[in-house]
Amino acid sequence: MAELLEVTITHKLTDPAEVRELFRQGLIALDWGRLGPDPTLYVGRARTDVNLFHTMRQQGAAVIAAYKKATRHPSDRLIGWIEAGVEFQRFKNLLCLPLSRVTLVDSSVSFLGNLAPRQCTVQRCSNRAKGRLAGLVLGRPSPRSVGSLHHHDVEWLVTNYLVVTGICTCVWSGGQTFEDIDHAGRTTDGHELLAQTTISEGLVGLKGKKLRALAAPGRVLHLFGPASAAAQCPPGVEYHSIETVFSELDRVDGGQWLIDRMLKPVASETRDATQSARRD
Repeated sequence: MAELLEVTITHKLTDPAEVRELFRQGLIALDWGRLGPDPTLYVGRARTDVNLFHTMRQQGAAVIAAYKKATRHPSDRLIGWIEAGVEFQRFKNLLCLPLSRVTLVDSSVSFLGNLAPRQCTVQRCSNRAKGRLAGLVLGRPSPRSVGSLHHHDVEWLVTNYLVVTGICTCVWSGGQTFEDIDHAGRTTDGHELLAQTTISEGLVGLKGKKLRALAAPGRVLHLFGPASAAAQCPPGVEYHSIETVFSELDRVDGGQWLIDRMLKPVASETRDATQSARRD
């Protein structure tokens, strides 16, 4: 079976009324000159996006969609399914696809906050979602794992791990100390600790290099990231698996309480009755 396609899209059209109407109807849309569905009429990034819409229409896809200023809450997102074989729709000449299984969610919690488009309006996000978005759209419960957390919550997980495990006696915001760290702490033997956290396999090497540049006498360096990326960590930086951090905290009462808070339901209760999206 082919891997389920997972896509993230943000609507930031010039006319906010159009964005609100797309949200209300449960549509996702492209605005590249509003030239229709023929990819040959577009060039560059526009053609790439239109081709992706064709792939979604043909194969089906799980989608998380942001609609700028369509609701009072910036973290509101629609998640839904593009049915394979569905026809394109047009709204104000925008190229649109209809979402089914539509649910309004709060992206300030859970892994959904990790799926914002990067450097463009629409793109595949399967490498970050790893099937979790499709599972959520299809009604499958998210696994109790570090992969189900928002990246900011993973940083808080590391903060607590540093104290609970006795690595540090206290921890402070890294951003208040150095630009390229998440945590500053004092170890039990009196050293200064600088730590960085990432959920992205592809960023471990870069973050490790920046952390290594801060090496100094009396200072220890720690990097927290996916277990699969440990080999990217440079010498002189101690590497910790975020999966291990999760499992170690989940073994103690306080850690279980913290993780339960982080894994609270993502369904949003903020939608106004006048802005209800279509549900199948």
